[in-house]
Amino acid sequence: MTTIKDIAAKTNLSISTVSIVLNNRASRIPKSTRDIVINAAKELNYRPNQLAVGLVTKRTKTLGLIVPDIRNNFFSSLAKGIEDEARNNGWTVLLCNSNDSHKRDLEYIKMLEGKGVDGILYSMSSDSNLKNFKEKYSLIKNFDIKFLMIDRYLDFPATFPKINVVSLDHFKGGYLAAKHLIDLGHKKIACVTGPQYLSESNDRLRGYKQALDDGSIEYDEELIVEGNYHIESGVSAVNKLIEKDFTAIFAFNDMMAYGVLKGLKTYNLSIPHDISVIGYDDIYLSEILEVPLTTIHQPIEVMGRGAAKHFINIIDSKEEFLDNLPLYSPELIVRKSTSKPNKRLLNKRTQVI
Repeated sequence: MTTIKDIAAKTNLSISTVSIVLNNRASRIPKSTRDIVINAAKELNYRPNQLAVGLVTKRTKTLGLIVPDIRNNFFSSLAKGIEDEARNNGWTVLLCNSNDSHKRDLEYIKMLEGKGVDGILYSMSSDSNLKNFKEKYSLIKNFDIKFLMIDRYLDFPATFPKINVVSLDHFKGGYLAAKHLIDLGHKKIACVTGPQYLSESNDRLRGYKQALDDGSIEYDEELIVEGNYHIESGVSAVNKLIEKDFTAIFAFNDMMAYGVLKGLKTYNLSIPHDISVIGYDDIYLSEILEVPLTTIHQPIEVMGRGAAKHFINIIDSKEEFLDNLPLYSPELIVRKSTSKPNKRLLNKRTQVI
């Protein structure tokens, strides 16, 4: 690896002069000398030792990213947006997959601190609650690492310190999904929610309830099943709902919607003729299913790029909290998994059962 000493030897300049030029502190050094140093650095394929630079600047220009499940296209797309923006700004990203485990979250926070990251972008595991989040928050603060939460977050008590969050307007997303089904004529709309202690799931549910209220439809708690954002919980939700009176299902992410589709198929119910299904996320698989999925689009990569950009600004500004972090807007994407309700549905489902 080429060093500053090699460049100094090639140019017959002092090591200090070469160092000043390469660190862009050459205000009093003639342009001709700077050009000689830069050309020699290019010719020798010089690359700065980031570890050494970090020891001097106290900055590694490295971000840690912890996501719950990289198999979920939502999080792989989010990671791509974050990495693209970080790279454009000269930063690198260390990706960690927690497998929706609080224990792994803690392990990765410790590992990333050991790697000297300047900050952690964090989408919490689905088994997180306020108690174990406080454990993670305390660990991060003890390490004096800045962090920013993406998409998944909790209903923090008023006494809890302010936390930087980049997310979507999930209330609006839940409202758009339920209203679409109501506009088609559905009055019995089941929901497969995310974990009840995650705020973005509760916000979607509040939007759903508001759409019911605006449509003068009574809220039925019997039609609400808690899921965990994985396909299997969508299948399980169908088994719990199948004997109830419903004509549509709103799954709070596309992965659970896939499980719903799989579960309904085992009861010989067709989509959307017998049951309408709507998801949430608009990951790329949703468009190419046998029955393309109606869903709520989240601008995932855009949100990832925005999160990285704002987080780098937070780190550079040395501010603990920014009030102007964006709240991204969702969009309804109508495909073939939703239609008007089938009036003969209940008789057919009773016969199947």
